[in-house]
Amino acid sequence: MKVGDLVIRKIVSEDDGILRSLAAKKQRADLGHGIILSKQMAGSNPVHPCITVYYPRAGKVWDIAESLVEVISESR
Repeated sequence: MKVGDLVIRKIVSEDDGILRSLAAKKQRADLGHGIILSKQMAGSNPVHPCITVYYPRAGKVWDIAESLVEVISESR
């Protein structure tokens, strides 16, 4: 995963929790795809790889854990 890649929210299994699965599906539908603007270590307990993503459909920027998104198209 690198800056410029096109990403979308992963759908998690209902085994990970029904509410978490529903939230992931709603975010994916509402936000659509996004473009990675930056990468950083963030969060707490423990600090983990995060990315800053711009979602054109929403016109907003969010930080999210790398593990919660998947690359749908790599940048050059």
